[in-house]
Amino acid sequence: MNATALLFASNLRHQMQQNAKDIMAVINNNGLSNPQKIQRLNAYGDRYLDLERIAALSVGAQWKNFTPQQKKDFIAAFKDMIISMYSNTALLAAQNAKINVLGKNNSANSTSKATVYTQIISNKNKSYAVDYQMYKSGSVWKIYNINVEGASLVTVYRNQFNEIIQKQGIDGLIKALRNKAIKKV
Repeated sequence: MNATALLFASNLRHQMQQNAKDIMAVINNNGLSNPQKIQRLNAYGDRYLDLERIAALSVGAQWKNFTPQQKKDFIAAFKDMIISMYSNTALLAAQNAKINVLGKNNSANSTSKATVYTQIISNKNKSYAVDYQMYKSGSVWKIYNINVEGASLVTVYRNQFNEIIQKQGIDGLIKALRNKAIKKV
């Protein structure tokens, strides 16, 4: 690995370790209520998650058929759905968990994209492999897909979303998201 790639890997690993530390500090802060924790994690996610790209990848080829307004509505509904579905569960499951950023990543030949591998050990000592597909945006690495135990978030949702689009159309999908009528992945 050349010097540029080593620096790249070091910076990426440092950001992920800092992100994990910051997220766990919010989750384990007993001075905050759950709504306050969710609000802080949401703001944190706004900085490090590319929700537009995640939403587009979750829809797949159908994304080109969305109008600009449908894209905007879908992204907002998708974000609300993700927050409402996962926030309380994540807060309970992640309390006192440990996140290990593993040394390996696939960034040897790229300085703009990478997959970061982590191991999350729950408060019940259960281990989960969670991989983050990321790209460089200015000085920040943004997440555009998450794989949990080998299952890609965007792929699993793409299957659900395309089924709904086939039956109910794009507006039906947006309505389903707003009504939280999507299965939790």
